Order: sequence, then structure tokens, then C-alpha cells
Amino acid sequence: MGSQIPTNELKARRSRGRRAFSLLEMLSVLVIVALLAAAGVTRFGSSTMENVGAEGFARKLALDLMQARRRTIATGDNHYLQLALAGSNVTSYTMYRRTAGGDVVVDEPRTVPTGVVATASHTTLEFDFGGASLAGYSITVAGPNRSWTVSTIMATGAVRTTGT
Repeated sequence: MGSQIPTNELKARRSRGRRAFSLLEMLSVLVIVALLAAAGVTRFGSSTMENVGAEGFARKLALDLMQARRRTIATGDNHYLQLALAGSNVTSYTMYRRTAGGDVVVDEPRTVPTGVVATASHTTLEFDFGGASLAGYSITVAGPNRSWTVSTIMATGAVRTTGT
């Protein structure tokens, strides 16, 4: 028969296999991650983050325009986005529903992110009961290095986003 391993030695072997990281190893990993994060921030800078914010805002604006169009078709009541301006720049917008009893706010106001400049051809972007936009709207959303144009086609109300 083979020799048996004492119980104490078995427990010692099992505990060696389940060892956790030491504090020194954990600190080393955290220092490396912090150095990589610092290098990334200096490499890409705040302008990259502002460009990402501008693109996100352009996409959200396009989605809200499509939502206003869909709600108009579904309810038969015109829906529109009302843009708030400071000078010639858009600062925020709110979606409204045009009803016989007066205009009703449909969604909370959305603000333009910091570092993003938005300009629009119109201050009211409205759709009729068939889903067509009442005009050909164009909103330019610009970050530090890139810009996007959100536009509608008057006859169909289709919303398009193009980047430059």
C-alpha cells in the first residue's frame, strides 16, 4: 500500500493553492493602472471628450426628432422641439405636443453639453399629422475638432445625421 499523507500536511498544501494577492502586488497593479490612465488623459485630452459629447448630443437630438415625428403620427397631434437660444447658439431644447387646449411639455428639457456649440436654422422643429416636417430643418453640432449636422427632409420628415 502507498503511504498516507498526514492531515496537517494536506491542509497546508490546500491553503498554499488558495493564496490571495499580497498588498504589495495589489498596490503595484493600481500604480500601473493609474499611470496608464494618466497617459491616456494627456494623450487624448479634454478635446476628445468634448468631441464625444458633441457626437452624443447630435445623436440624442436626432433620436428626439424621430420620436417627435413618431408621436405625431401615432396621436395625430403635431409634436415639436422648441430650441432655447443664447445669441445664435442653442442652449437646450424641449419636446412639446400641440393640442386644442394648448401646448403640453412631453419630455424634460435637454441641455447642450459643455464644450459643444449647436446652431440651428429654426427655433421650432415641428412635424405634421402625416410625419412630414413643416420645413427643412438643419442643426449643426460642433465639438473642438469635429462637427455633425442633423437635418430633416421636408416632404418625408426623415431625420439624417452626417459627420464632418
